[in-house]
Amino acid sequence: MSRRPSDTRIWTILSATSIAGLLVTGVGCSTAADPPQSPATSTQTAASAPTFTCRGHDGSRAARPAEVTRDEAEETIDDADTAIVGGVYGDPAAATRYWEQQSEGDCGLMATRMVVGEITGTPPTEREIIDLAADTPSQCSPGEPVYDESVDPTDGGVGHGTCSTDLLILLDHFGIDADYTNDDQAADGGLDTGIDALADYLGDGRQAMVCVNSPTIWGTDGDRSRCGHMITVAAIDFDNDAVYLGDSGGEDTRGEQVTIDVFETAWATGDHELVVTAPR
Repeated sequence: MSRRPSDTRIWTILSATSIAGLLVTGVGCSTAADPPQSPATSTQTAASAPTFTCRGHDGSRAARPAEVTRDEAEETIDDADTAIVGGVYGDPAAATRYWEQQSEGDCGLMATRMVVGEITGTPPTEREIIDLAADTPSQCSPGEPVYDESVDPTDGGVGHGTCSTDLLILLDHFGIDADYTNDDQAADGGLDTGIDALADYLGDGRQAMVCVNSPTIWGTDGDRSRCGHMITVAAIDFDNDAVYLGDSGGEDTRGEQVTIDVFETAWATGDHELVVTAPR
């Protein structure tokens, strides 16, 4: 885990080239029982249901420990097989430019506002995007809003989280086309996911949101078997083994960086679930 806002380095954005030799394989509170009918821009199929992020204890309001050392982190990901290729894909500054700490269980909404900020230059406030989501019908859970701001009885916190595919509806409100994918959909011929694909998307100037397992990212105790926290990925730096994350989860997550292996371990728990904006 890395929480070093003062150490965040800004790297030159390199053009995306093909990345070869990467073998790649995110804690949630609930998963939709039935796959929703997604917006036209989504590649979602009935193969798997999207994740509800930032519900229960995964997503915010948890104490953060001191930084975990690289050796300690690597003890948990010995089985990962990732080859460092070289180059920086994406814009590391996008991890901090429109960053803001979440005040509710709304990590998906906060990741969305960061993406809107990067594309339009004018991100909504947390209040504005909460109000929008609360007034927007969910396609993932028909009859419900995209975001329920009432108290979640599972942890006593405000907000019931968001379904990842519903974030496409919010992006569309701002005139932003995006797609949803995961391992199952990619295997069925849908949009690719995984480290190779993510690096290519970022190198092309596209914005990405992923569902990760927050205890793995933060180095905290907890269930590490499922994803449940939505964040943005600003850049992947293969030369320095760093992934730059837009993580609204805590006051010490601004400028968050983790190793590629730690990121891959956290992301794989959600079957490499990915929301990525369309080429511009």
